[in-house]
Amino acid sequence: MVNDVTIAIPLFNAEKYISKSLESALSQTYPYIDILVIDDGCNDGSVDIVVKQQVQHPRGHAIRLIRHEQNMGIGETRNHLIDEAKTKYLFFLDADDFIEVNAIQLLHDEAIRHNAEMVYGSYVRVELLDGHHIETPYTYTINKFFNQEEFAAYVYRQYEGIQAPVWNILLDLDWFRHTRLRFLPINFWEDFVLTMDLPFYASKVILLPQITYNYLRYLQSNKTNKEKCISKAEIIQTINAIDFIKVKSKKYINMPSFPDRMIKVMKTEIFILCNIIKKRHLISPTFSKHELCDLLKFPLTIREVLNLKNKKIVNLAFYLLGILPPTVSVTMLYWWGKRKGLI
Repeated sequence: MVNDVTIAIPLFNAEKYISKSLESALSQTYPYIDILVIDDGCNDGSVDIVVKQQVQHPRGHAIRLIRHEQNMGIGETRNHLIDEAKTKYLFFLDADDFIEVNAIQLLHDEAIRHNAEMVYGSYVRVELLDGHHIETPYTYTINKFFNQEEFAAYVYRQYEGIQAPVWNILLDLDWFRHTRLRFLPINFWEDFVLTMDLPFYASKVILLPQITYNYLRYLQSNKTNKEKCISKAEIIQTINAIDFIKVKSKKYINMPSFPDRMIKVMKTEIFILCNIIKKRHLISPTFSKHELCDLLKFPLTIREVLNLKNKKIVNLAFYLLGILPPTVSVTMLYWWGKRKGLI
């Protein structure tokens, strides 16, 4: 049997983590796997570790390494991985995470059984601090969706109903390419922009309760971690990603789940703005009230809001928040954030 799953790993300066990540891919119980690694201009020892695994590991021949002459960013690297994959299925794995030994087998079996376009596994977030780790599982109830609107409704009506990252999803590659969805050429929230659109294209999706992915977060000790200045430019990159979703949303305005999608997008932006207000003393240069108010602008006209078939009142509230005087809208946002424990 020919290999029919590509594990796609974007790699940039991850020499502390890539060995474990790659080993988890090489140790899969499912045997028919290509491992595609793209070196996005690494200047540490990451690539040496990959090359060593190619030579020394019994399954090292499965590793294909492609190198960028210069750093292109995570968004463009993910797009290149899509273009270079040669199998039926694609699975993204970040270079600082790792997967369970039976991850691909579980996801692949479900994809074949139901001819699914996407199969999600559950995952665990592992926070590492001073040699200790805290594990927080994020598990789905087993769920099967067999029409387009079913899955879209599930995703958009629950704020945390589905993961935002693109990892830990087995994707039918032909279907995925046919959607013509691409990652933005940015380094922040590039996958959230794409995963927000996927539900409008998928008609066969499976969610599994089994943990297949380990998402690692490396934290600094409070003893050594002093509050650092936060770059306004970096925050703006994240905001730009949300704004791109807002502008693009009109493309889906006739879809039944569109009003729920808009609520989810606006909630996401409001949570970001609450975080900006909370950490405003660390952000340089600071955001003015006018800038914060501009970020609250709703992408629909009042006529379009009033023509929505459902969730009209909530969407109207978001629209009004964006047209109020800056002092009023930011003050309302502040007190809402305080009430919700976000500020």
